[in-house]
Amino acid sequence: MYPHDFHDTLDLPDVGRVSLHITTLDQGRVRYAVRGPHVRGSFVLIPEALADGSVLPSTVTVQYGTGEGSPSALLYQRVHRPDEPVIFNARLHGWTNHINPDSPPGGYFLGPYAHLLRNGVYRPVTDGVRRRSETLLRAIAQHWARLPHRRELITSAARCKAAELAGHEAGKAAALEEEAAALAIRRKQAQRRVNVLNGIIRRRPLPIRAADPAPVRLPISDAEGRSLGLITVREISVNAEVAGSVVYEVSGTSRVHGRFTVERNRMRPQPMPEGIHVAYGHARSRFTYEHEQLPSVNGVTLSGGWDHDNCADITATTPAELPAQMSVGGSAPPATQRRASAVLRALALRYLARPDAEALRLAAAKEYAPGQLGATRLELRDMRTRQREVERQAARHRHREMQYRALL
Repeated sequence: MYPHDFHDTLDLPDVGRVSLHITTLDQGRVRYAVRGPHVRGSFVLIPEALADGSVLPSTVTVQYGTGEGSPSALLYQRVHRPDEPVIFNARLHGWTNHINPDSPPGGYFLGPYAHLLRNGVYRPVTDGVRRRSETLLRAIAQHWARLPHRRELITSAARCKAAELAGHEAGKAAALEEEAAALAIRRKQAQRRVNVLNGIIRRRPLPIRAADPAPVRLPISDAEGRSLGLITVREISVNAEVAGSVVYEVSGTSRVHGRFTVERNRMRPQPMPEGIHVAYGHARSRFTYEHEQLPSVNGVTLSGGWDHDNCADITATTPAELPAQMSVGGSAPPATQRRASAVLRALALRYLARPDAEALRLAAAKEYAPGQLGATRLELRDMRTRQREVERQAARHRHREMQYRALL
């Protein structure tokens, strides 16, 4: 049976003989009442049960003075604790935490919460007080480490916070389990995507109609359905520089002339491209936005393009206003924007009405599929690695939760 209240002495270099009155308190706390040359007062050692720390505390906090509550309870009240250590007639206030009793730190470790409190004002610890305080703290921590009931002290301290820390670990585990479940769903989706992309790559190309240079007259109208006249359109190239695209040249009118490239919307991640993309100018590569033979509408040269997700809602009057950026920068005038929008809608409808529209869509998909397949496989690998790591962390937190609950 170990003593709960006993005396001891320590011979410390540069300090001399120090007498200790050691008292075991509740919740694993131990009070050291110290008397020696130029020092008197109490130090309370408290095993630190910390979130995300070891289940059984491995470090201690040293509180200066006695009293209930956490060491920081009086931090902002600037009130002395009973029997605070007096060293060289200076009263030490506050606490020092994260001390490893099996390997106490060297000099300058009192930390930011150790002060001299005089007349309600915090003052820095002087060098002489610091050196003697640190010598005492090291000696007391090492003495505490040799106590025969050390295991019971740290177990008692851990038990006091076991419910709180078990909840903390459960919350972390639940969040990680939720992330792992989401990753499992995303992995299934990515695997399905890999299968679809492989299917696209293996599919045989469908026949695509060659470009028809014969001019065609198309009516255009504004968003209210008012006629804006006719445009003359002829096909320049089909499925040539950009897979799945058709380049149209609009001519025969002073209001609109130049080229437009129409294709499926390649900016979306679906294996089979959806929607529509109309670019101002002749696009000779899908890797650049700078096109040749930019069109002029109402005397304004335009650049850029229009992306749209859903082909089903494109009509001669909708969407109402479409992008019309001047090549020199800035939005085009309203009249130019209105006419350019009508031209974009008309060309999109012309493209979608082609009998080989599905063949063009497949051609675009087959060009994009290898790159998408490689990126998806990398994503799948990263998700697999992440899921395994998350599951490992979740299991660790569940194990720690069980360890804390076993203390209750």
